[in-house]
Amino acid sequence: MSAAKRLYNRTDEWLLDRSQGEYAICLGVSVGVGVLVVGLLLGGKFLLVQALTMALVMFGLEYVFGLHQPTEEG
Repeated sequence: MSAAKRLYNRTDEWLLDRSQGEYAICLGVSVGVGVLVVGLLLGGKFLLVQALTMALVMFGLEYVFGLHQPTEEG
C-alpha cells in the first residue's frame, strides 16, 4: 500500500505544479479514459461518444473555473 501512496503523492505534486491549462488537459484525459474503461466493463452503448463528451466537459469546466487548483492565498 505504501507504493500506491507514494505514486499518488508524486502524481499529486506533479499535477499541482502544472498550469491551469495543462491541469485541465490531464483532468479531461483521465476522466475520458475512466469513463471509457468503466463503459467497456459494464458493456454500455456509445462509449466513445460518452467518453469524449465527459472529457470535453471536464476540460472546459476546469479550464474556465479552475476549481481544482489551489489558491495563491497565504
